Amino acid sequence: MKTIFLVYYLFYLTVVNSQSTCDDMSFVDRAEWGARKSIFKANLPSKSLPFYVIHHSADPSNCYDDASCTKRVQQIQYRHQFSLRWFDIGYHFLIGENGKVYEGRGWNRRAAHSSGWNNDAYGICIIGDFRKASPNEKALNALLSLIDCGVKQGYVKEDYYIITHRQTQRPGYTECPGNGTLDVVSKWPRYCSFQNSGARLKGNETQISLALNFCEKEFPPSL
Repeated sequence: MKTIFLVYYLFYLTVVNSQSTCDDMSFVDRAEWGARKSIFKANLPSKSLPFYVIHHSADPSNCYDDASCTKRVQQIQYRHQFSLRWFDIGYHFLIGENGKVYEGRGWNRRAAHSSGWNNDAYGICIIGDFRKASPNEKALNALLSLIDCGVKQGYVKEDYYIITHRQTQRPGYTECPGNGTLDVVSKWPRYCSFQNSGARLKGNETQISLALNFCEKEFPPSL
């Protein structure tokens, strides 16, 4: 009887711990922000991904209250669907400087945030232009909570890596997510300094395989 109780108690602690970070987030699902229907849905090929790719929207601009952030997310989806002709908003999640996390395509769907990385990385966009200033504390805390939530829920590998949009593409392709974001994110423990060189891939190489090899060397397993 004691053994059964102990197993149940340990299971309970695991569930509570896995939910705590996610429960702490202020999360806005698609219905709450008024998302348009996705034209087509494709599932991610695997459940546990190795990368987070951080973006900024640049335009539309920063938002600090619920009404403005909801409007910005709607604007981004409209542009992605009607100007770029994508199936849906390109990011998995978006974050406003009101400290809230907005559901884009969510954990289970393939997104369109970074060419060559969409099957292997979750794309998170901080709403606003951060080429000079950094995102505020509310946005950064929400980002950290979301990152931890993905790991706790098993959507992201425990030995995950954080990189930025500009690192996934050839040098000079984009400024995203802005120097202000990079200045902060580059100091986080799981940030990897990999940079797509733009060189032609050889044989079975992919940008993901190159990045994983680089990041694994930058973060050797602890003894």
